[in-house]
Amino acid sequence: MKISEVEKRTGITSHNIRFYEKEGLINPPRNLSNGYREYTETDVERINCIKLLRMLDISIKDIKVCLEEEEKLSCILDKHLKDLKEEEYRIKQNIILCQEFADMGIDDLSADMIEKIICDKEAYVINLQKIKKQDKIQSLFFVSKQLLCIIGWLTTLIMTIWFYISLCLAYMDRPFQIITLLLAVLLFGCMFRIVYFNEKKN
Repeated sequence: MKISEVEKRTGITSHNIRFYEKEGLINPPRNLSNGYREYTETDVERINCIKLLRMLDISIKDIKVCLEEEEKLSCILDKHLKDLKEEEYRIKQNIILCQEFADMGIDDLSADMIEKIICDKEAYVINLQKIKKQDKIQSLFFVSKQLLCIIGWLTTLIMTIWFYISLCLAYMDRPFQIITLLLAVLLFGCMFRIVYFNEKKN
């Protein structure tokens, strides 16, 4: 079959097909009568195999080794997977650094910061991760403390209302009930201010 038909069947351009031929990945015979390459079903299958491996970002060199059966595909995939994981780790480091710089609003990098990052980028990123983890723990601790305060306040308020309704209304006259209610509101207001200013200082 001609190269145009191979293009249609594989979705690979003629330029890439010729490149694969140049690299020795495929070797279609030439028709002696007209000099054109004659591609076979085996070539189509091989090109589709190359296409898949290239989709996985496996290098031409490793694909050639695999196709020539100099090394098993499983070994090449294991090696490539290791490379991808290393690349993933590098990308994660860069994401952390970029996010940190963006959060800090940095427009210019100082010479000291540049030297520190370049000298030991991994240690710098690990330190950033530790700081972020500590900040997250402190944030969770603060939220849990606030929830406990809210629960405590609600419990106290409910018990006070219950006590007021069940006892005060039964044994006090109207003016004394109003005075007791105002004193309770004042007491709660003072307690709230104490807690609020204490949290604000911390």
